[in-house]
Amino acid sequence: MPPRAEIIDFEIFPSLIRVADQLTFQDVDAMADEDRQIKAMYAIAKLYRQRRMDNGAMLIDLPEISIWLNADGTPAVSRTNRESPGRMLVSELMILANEMAARFLAKNDLPAIFRSQPEPRERLFENGEGNLFQNWMQRKLINRFVLGSAPERHAGLGLTSYVTATSPIRKYSDLVTQRQLRAASGLEPPYCREEIDAIIAASEEPLGQVGRIQFRRHRYWLLKYLQSRIGKKEEALVLYKRRDGYMILLQNYMLECRLSGAEAFTLRPEDLVRVTLQHVNARNDVLTVVLG
Repeated sequence: MPPRAEIIDFEIFPSLIRVADQLTFQDVDAMADEDRQIKAMYAIAKLYRQRRMDNGAMLIDLPEISIWLNADGTPAVSRTNRESPGRMLVSELMILANEMAARFLAKNDLPAIFRSQPEPRERLFENGEGNLFQNWMQRKLINRFVLGSAPERHAGLGLTSYVTATSPIRKYSDLVTQRQLRAASGLEPPYCREEIDAIIAASEEPLGQVGRIQFRRHRYWLLKYLQSRIGKKEEALVLYKRRDGYMILLQNYMLECRLSGAEAFTLRPEDLVRVTLQHVNARNDVLTVVLG
């Protein structure tokens, strides 16, 4: 029988890690077919992902749009393949580490900021085989994750319990998880369930605000970039029809917007159309595109 990346046993203990190699994602991508250790970790990552998908995980494969400022202050845009060997390896092994932390805390009856997620309202595809249209629409059907002090199933990841523990420097919830892991080793007193519940209640509103700020910041700079492309043509994917017109996805930017000037045409979801950027104003959050 082929390997299935089943966890036989694991141990969590205080330790120090000495970094031997500082590699970029591009470095790992270039070494993925030749370096023995990276090949082994990549194989484990792929097997672990398949195990999660067999358990009902919902894999949504959409490119990541990155924005940065050039030396002259003008924004630039690039698309990142989130399924490259380096990114996929890091993503899956990070999820694995977080799952192990959740299982460890649950086994030791320690409360934590567990993440759960109900089943999606509908599944448009299985086993990560959806096209761009299906992946974009599937994201709209996913329920929000839920924070709680006791472990519950995370349907999106296909796991029975989950915490975040791998970024304690930049995420407070991960710092809380690390403190509970240290408490299990007798290094500090643990949080009680009431304290964890209070942390969750106090953090939910700020977390929501951070998410909205990140979304608006990303959209602002994307529109700022598109201001320099007014009059240019772009490829778009028809998503659905509303009362006031069609909604489309600008594929190069993963940006959803309304299509103007198409009232006399009959378009269907998944149709590919060519559009022109007619008017863009980042400060006022205005994006107007017309057919043709």
